[in-house]
Amino acid sequence: MNPRDLSFAAIDGTPPEIPFNPIVMHLAASIIDADFSRVYSEKPEAMVEGQLRCANFFGIHHVHAMSDAFREASAWGVKVYMDGHTPVAADGGSLNWQEFESIETPELLAAPRIVQRLEAIKLFRKRCPDQCIVGWIEAPFAELCSMFSMIDVVKICGRKDWLAVYKRLLKRIVPVQLEFARLQVEAGADMIGAGDSAISQIGPRRYKQATFDETCYLFKEIHKLGARSIYHCCGDNSVVDKDGNDMLQLIASTGASVIDIDTQVDLAIAKKKVGTRTCLRGNTNTTLLGDAMAHVEDVVKAVARNIDDGKPGGRYWYAAGCEWPWAPRDMAIRNMSAAKALVEKLGRYDG
Repeated sequence: MNPRDLSFAAIDGTPPEIPFNPIVMHLAASIIDADFSRVYSEKPEAMVEGQLRCANFFGIHHVHAMSDAFREASAWGVKVYMDGHTPVAADGGSLNWQEFESIETPELLAAPRIVQRLEAIKLFRKRCPDQCIVGWIEAPFAELCSMFSMIDVVKICGRKDWLAVYKRLLKRIVPVQLEFARLQVEAGADMIGAGDSAISQIGPRRYKQATFDETCYLFKEIHKLGARSIYHCCGDNSVVDKDGNDMLQLIASTGASVIDIDTQVDLAIAKKKVGTRTCLRGNTNTTLLGDAMAHVEDVVKAVARNIDDGKPGGRYWYAAGCEWPWAPRDMAIRNMSAAKALVEKLGRYDG
């Protein structure tokens, strides 16, 4: 079974074995000795080479065009600082949400960072046609934060008309996100991931009111394009508020094909709550994996526990809670290799 078929089999039910699908970005750049921001993120050939080196060396069952949260934002006019270890919004480079109506809707194919991702996906399709190729966009709330800065977006919640403001902004933003997803599917992506890095900051009630419907719509439309979807949710999204709004249940109700479970969420509990209706990915502790003083025995125990929690009934991809830690490189390679060996040993469903 090729990597795409194996990854899809886990989405649909019980595969022959657990797909090994950690998120690698900085490690992929490090493997090819490339600067992450200026080379890996900006040059499609470097991104594809780094992803394929990792996929082939570690036996990873997907490749992806994920790099940072500012590709769509850059098309809208956000200035991106490229001289740090990861592309971020430049100081003073975010848009003012109060002036958003005066900003023209972008022509995506005229935006360099949009075209870079499309070119990477085309190259993936050419070089690894049997791989599971994952394109990427930001989820609605994350895109608000990328465009207008997370601090200013969260401050909006203090206004009496906060919900109307969010809805007004998203009415223009979501169609552009969907257009970017469509372009990536046409370029050859099998799946589209959507990152939501900050929804844990607003809690389940506001998430349900503000961006849940738009997120559901985004995944529904992606599926109509013939692609599967990943919902990458950072932070502690296991919160249940006093009114019974359950963040994990809400996330699972978006209709995403795969939900990424961050380290702060108990995978066993998540599996019991929502694991029968959606595929989960996660969630070895990235702090442990990035600790140069950690013993490999501790890593082995943590990975084995994740496999034990995620495996029952299928619908599970193995990964860390978020991006796999990349430095020091020797440690990253050691831990990744140990995790792969454990998934191969413990992750088969046919005994």
